[in-house]
Amino acid sequence: MAVKKVVVTIAKLALVAGLMWYVFRQVPFQDRIVYRQGEQEIGQTDIHILGSWKAEPVQYTVGSDPKVQEVARGLQPDGRSAVVEPGFLTYWSDLDPLLFALGALCYFITALVAGARWWWLLRVNGTDVSLGEALRFTGIGIFFNQVFPSATGGDVVKAVYIMKRCPGHRVEVLVSVIVDRVLGLASLAVLGAVVVLFALDRFATLAAGVWGVIALVGLLGVVALSKRLRQFVRLKWLLDRLPARLGGKLKLIDQAVFFYRDHKMVIAASVVVGMANHCLSVLSVVLIGEAIGIGMPTLEYFVLIPIINILLVVPVSPSGWGYGEAMYKYFFGTYGAPHLPGVPTAVAIETMGNRGVALSVLYKLHVICWSLLGGLLVLFEKDRVTKADIEREVEQEEHEDGVEPPAARG
Repeated sequence: MAVKKVVVTIAKLALVAGLMWYVFRQVPFQDRIVYRQGEQEIGQTDIHILGSWKAEPVQYTVGSDPKVQEVARGLQPDGRSAVVEPGFLTYWSDLDPLLFALGALCYFITALVAGARWWWLLRVNGTDVSLGEALRFTGIGIFFNQVFPSATGGDVVKAVYIMKRCPGHRVEVLVSVIVDRVLGLASLAVLGAVVVLFALDRFATLAAGVWGVIALVGLLGVVALSKRLRQFVRLKWLLDRLPARLGGKLKLIDQAVFFYRDHKMVIAASVVVGMANHCLSVLSVVLIGEAIGIGMPTLEYFVLIPIINILLVVPVSPSGWGYGEAMYKYFFGTYGAPHLPGVPTAVAIETMGNRGVALSVLYKLHVICWSLLGGLLVLFEKDRVTKADIEREVEQEEHEDGVEPPAARG
């Protein structure tokens, strides 16, 4: 078992390294001026941009020559068209500290709201966890989400902390974590589905995909919450026929949904709070994007970021490293290119895609900095969760076929 875990961890790290290599080999790190004649590239010069890369004209030096030169974007006197392409790190060099600080603050508030929502779900489940404890364990969970290159992640860690705090409430705690994650995803999908209606002319394909997902999830929710439909589709029979590991997890999810069927107002309020919190989360990305000069309209962030975050739910790589950058590169390149007027389409797609990668990496690094606060909470935690506690919980989840519903436990 230990060897298997080591192999899986190494494989995941290798996947992250491969994804990062694939993304960054397409991203230029050297500032340059690309000269074009129409859509055809006819030459380029490697440069070092001085001052702001957003200035007009752009000042630069070439190689070791200290002479300062400048170039205006667009049509040149000789008939060529000049496109200034900053290197990856150059996007960060002119960062607006105020906008970045506001974006970071928005993220911090979203973490607090998420912790408060989880506390509410725990209280509904009959635990006596205080708001301060829920917020503290949420911070610890964020920390472990960043430092654990495995499937364990922060959800299991914060759940184990609550289990130690509330012995005998294992199922209730797991149910609250699952419902919290499902409601967060649902509110994110609803937010994207609502905002995309304001830009159907540009996002018709994305709108169809988002609304299709919501319709499917809504149908599954109706089946899960209706006793008659559950019996009609023989849901229990279907779950019992699945492999033990998959069946056990789906039974727990089904159990979580069914437990909260009598708390519809809590579910509805949680979705509304989740939507408001995701608005703040997207605003965090908007502000950090504006801090480095991405150049995307705010509305389009509110369409693209929810979709990217939904795709990142699939655990392709730890914390979405590599995979997330690929998503940002594709969506920002594809839908951001029209916001670079006068720039050839291929260049605009590449430029906006590179800006998306720069934003993704900067945003994740800033989250890692926030997560260090959770690391401090771990250090000062009296009843600290050990590696053995986490491994024991993971092993129990992997081997149990299901758990007894809370309602049936006395």
